[in-house]
Amino acid sequence: MKNKTVYVCSNCGYKTTKWYGKCPNCQEWGTLEEIKDKSTRNKTSVDYKKPQKLQDVNIKEERLKINKEFDNFINGFIKGGVYLLSGTPGIGKSTLLLQISQDLANNGAKVVYVSAEESVAQVSVRAKRLGVDKIYVISENDIDSILAMAENEKPDVLIIDSIHTVYSRELESSVGGVQQVRYSAERIIDVAKSRNIATIIVAHVTKDGSIAGPKMLEHMVDTVLFIEGEDDYRVLRLQKNRYGPTDESLIFEMKQNGLRVVDDPTVKFVEEKRPSDGMVYGMVVEGRYPIIVEVQALCVETPLAIPRRVSVGFDLNRLNMLLAVVEKKLNLPMYKYDVYLNIAGGIKISSTLVDLAVVGGIVSSVKKRILPQKTVFVGELDLSGNIRILERYKKYVTKIEKSGFNVVSSMSNVDDIFKLVKFINNSRL
Repeated sequence: MKNKTVYVCSNCGYKTTKWYGKCPNCQEWGTLEEIKDKSTRNKTSVDYKKPQKLQDVNIKEERLKINKEFDNFINGFIKGGVYLLSGTPGIGKSTLLLQISQDLANNGAKVVYVSAEESVAQVSVRAKRLGVDKIYVISENDIDSILAMAENEKPDVLIIDSIHTVYSRELESSVGGVQQVRYSAERIIDVAKSRNIATIIVAHVTKDGSIAGPKMLEHMVDTVLFIEGEDDYRVLRLQKNRYGPTDESLIFEMKQNGLRVVDDPTVKFVEEKRPSDGMVYGMVVEGRYPIIVEVQALCVETPLAIPRRVSVGFDLNRLNMLLAVVEKKLNLPMYKYDVYLNIAGGIKISSTLVDLAVVGGIVSSVKKRILPQKTVFVGELDLSGNIRILERYKKYVTKIEKSGFNVVSSMSNVDDIFKLVKFINNSRL
């Protein structure tokens, strides 16, 4: 056996035999950690598994039921499945898992909650507030101890909170480092598959909002869930799912007694307020529900040579693209204006369905015209000025109209974009 010194980036997992002050892959400073890489050579023989015909494979898929909303979302937890849950600090990961644990226990499952960050007393205080009392809890961060417990206690569901705070004494690297996370995840997945235990692993996030640790962590697990949001609302999304579709999501409202599912969030983010120029309604789709969101745009003349562009809740690069389209196709001198864009309610939007609403808000602010209330702008805008809406979204437009809103989405080519200016110019203050 030969020991070789290698350096691994704690941020992205990049491995090199030389030390650098800045990681060549992710450009972060001071993240390369020295580890001993053990390798073996001259193996004489290797045992292998005999392949099976697919038609001879005995399929037995056991699903653990949770509750009505979560079963529709993820169709229950599969025994032997490994699930990764991530989100920003304080977003409600532990709260959500405690509530899910209680529902699983109510359905007869044995649930063990491993807290590697808090003591049993701290977990008990939160559990009491949430009405959770049927699960087993331990406080441990030694991976060998955790897995020994799992093999002896044989739970149906094992929750580890979190993967970045457990460690193995066999490794010299620091807790939360790439090597520790990878090794712990490999051990957890091996036990989950061999002992048929549904396992949920909690992961931290980096400063840019992505899941911390090696990217391989997301490849190793079966399902990746991500929870995000601000104020009192949270959105739980599926980023990866080996057992079903990834286009489902759940919207929660944070209450004193925990997270509660919002049954129909279509108009949940719409508030009655005094209308003003630059305020427009758009539509996004979360799971099976359309949601009306409020887009706020403010355009003010700038004394600067390079105007400011500020965006909250909407991609800044896409805003710059839409401003370029507005300037070229509508002949509006956007280089004279500072542009501030905000998605009300603390929602972060990646859908292009709100493009038309963003353009509507910008033009409304520049023209100082108030758009008609109860009007929702829906459509994606491309660089040619074409506005379109995919066929699969049209059913959601119908649902919006049934909620009492008018929908503007009929523009389809470069010339039709001028209808938007005409529409706004005809609107009265």
